[in-house]
Amino acid sequence: MARKKSISRILVSENILSLKESTFLIALYDRYSELTSQRDYNCQPLLDYYTLRDVDRESASWVYGVTLRCKKKIEVDLRTPELFVESLFVACLLSGDSHIAHADNARRERGRWVPNHTPQRDYTGIAYLNDNFTGGELVFPDLDVFIAPKPGLLVGFPSNHKFVHAVPKVLFGKRYSLPVWFTVNSAEAMQV
Repeated sequence: MARKKSISRILVSENILSLKESTFLIALYDRYSELTSQRDYNCQPLLDYYTLRDVDRESASWVYGVTLRCKKKIEVDLRTPELFVESLFVACLLSGDSHIAHADNARRERGRWVPNHTPQRDYTGIAYLNDNFTGGELVFPDLDVFIAPKPGLLVGFPSNHKFVHAVPKVLFGKRYSLPVWFTVNSAEAMQV
């Protein structure tokens, strides 16, 4: 049975993915990530659903199914309204990569929070695929929460400025994850 806990509306749930599923997602990233034009803030490729669907429809459908598993877990454990998948990526951070503190649907401007380029994102889910790296924890600095990634771990939380999060520098190895964003607005859902 998956262990779970909620810290200030942060879901931390183990075993959302099996080790075999995590390994398969890593293999998909390694095989197809150079085909995508999507990049993260470190200029690393982000394997998006649509790129994957174009080259391997069966795997894309399977990955989407995994995101629905994450969606259900977040809906139940965080007691959200019905959610719709807004976007998903398979991502990899390399040694030296990091993500600065940010919110997923807002940005600070002149001392106040305003909508950013993705204001439709209501909830964030991150499924971790490996742990054979150092550094690269998920940190919520304002909440004093530090989460060490490991295969199969799902972290879910609201995408707003109350859940500013960061990833300190990966010191060694590659950090793979499956970030998924959810919206309560069905008109903003991904087209699958």
